[in-house]
Amino acid sequence: MASILLVGADAALLEGIAQALVAAGHHALTASSIAEATFVAAAAPPLVAVVDRTLLQGVGDVHSIGLAAGGVLLAYGDLATPLAGSVRRVILAELRLPLERARLLALVAHVQARAQRTGRGVAGPTPPDSRPAL
Repeated sequence: MASILLVGADAALLEGIAQALVAAGHHALTASSIAEATFVAAAAPPLVAVVDRTLLQGVGDVHSIGLAAGGVLLAYGDLATPLAGSVRRVILAELRLPLERARLLALVAHVQARAQRTGRGVAGPTPPDSRPAL
């Protein structure tokens, strides 16, 4: 089960996408702004953040969202909305939601499988303390 953060102002769209993700076995969280997404991600870093392009337009550094190890950023919305080059380089894919729900689910499954293959999706046991007792 992957943790997905959906960020945007259209609550109805986000709710529909969240329901599709939950039906596929994922954990979906929503936020209405980048500031709120940063706050939510600080508590539990998501593997995938799906963010509206209009919110990304004014952001200089998208790393503040705080993704989990191996996590990715996906964008959705009007492709005519200009984005800074530094933001465009971080985005794995651009979606047209709600039309591309199947593509979103496939991307999430791919990122989750990649994170597990590379060992980033599974927290290993903490090694024992090798220091001598005091």
